[in-house]
Amino acid sequence: MKKTIVLLLLVCFCVLCLSACSPSKDPKDYFTDEEIAELDKVEYTAKGTVIAYGGGFDQNDDQRMIIVRKSIEICGKEQPKMLFMTSGHGDKIDGNENFIRHYTDAGCIVKTLQPSLESKEAMIEKIGEADIIYETGGNLNGLTQIWGKAGVFAEMRKAYERGAVLVGVSTGAMCWAEMGYDNSSEEETIRVITDFPFIGKEAEYDYYYATGILPFCICPHFDNIAYRHFGRKAKKLDVPSLAIENGAAVIYHAGKYEVMVDPTTPKRKCYLYFPEKGIKKVDVTEDASLVGYVDAYRRLNGYKAHDE
Repeated sequence: MKKTIVLLLLVCFCVLCLSACSPSKDPKDYFTDEEIAELDKVEYTAKGTVIAYGGGFDQNDDQRMIIVRKSIEICGKEQPKMLFMTSGHGDKIDGNENFIRHYTDAGCIVKTLQPSLESKEAMIEKIGEADIIYETGGNLNGLTQIWGKAGVFAEMRKAYERGAVLVGVSTGAMCWAEMGYDNSSEEETIRVITDFPFIGKEAEYDYYYATGILPFCICPHFDNIAYRHFGRKAKKLDVPSLAIENGAAVIYHAGKYEVMVDPTTPKRKCYLYFPEKGIKKVDVTEDASLVGYVDAYRRLNGYKAHDE
């Protein structure tokens, strides 16, 4: 009996210690009262929404439909015009048909866009009429080259300003941010590995500027062994970072952030880093209000999207 009580006390003590060591989510621990008062006054005029998820939500139809239903719900239209893009895969549609099928079955009018293969006029028209725009995973380096040459970045910002819902996974999540952290090879590398041993090609990583709608650096697949080292990088960056695990999605609208987690993988997390304010790996999964304050802080201090 005594041993049981001692063990229970030790467990309670460990839990309390872990709780005490967890970084605070309270904005007041990082910003002064005066700063918070100013940050609360920041106004957002853009009408769009971003759904950026690190990976996952793709093992079966039910998981994929979580993203589909959420984007349609946010859009609010009965029959949204949905634009499907695969620039992260070099504009190759083959092998990416599941989401096209799901959005079609959900009542959307679906079109595809391959910027490297279509005219600039067609690109502008398709992006300009879309209510929901979805970009797949793949390789951010390749995507930025395609979008840069075709003039896609500016059109995406316009779509966001007028109210489009911008959705993406992995590369498709990073492309809505100021920059993303990804494998630097133009060819996609096998790197989405969750279990030991790590099987895949070695990859070099780098930072790539993107649309800049979210004033963060995004790292996807943060629970995977090939991306965990980003935590060390994020503690030294000049810009704030969001490290998003598979099965977690960051949703942003008008300065407000929330994190949606796949109910079949409820332990997935999203972490915030911002060394300038002493924010180091703060778990914002259940309360993302601190992310909103960091966003406002950057905008108040003159943040602008990278000039492509």
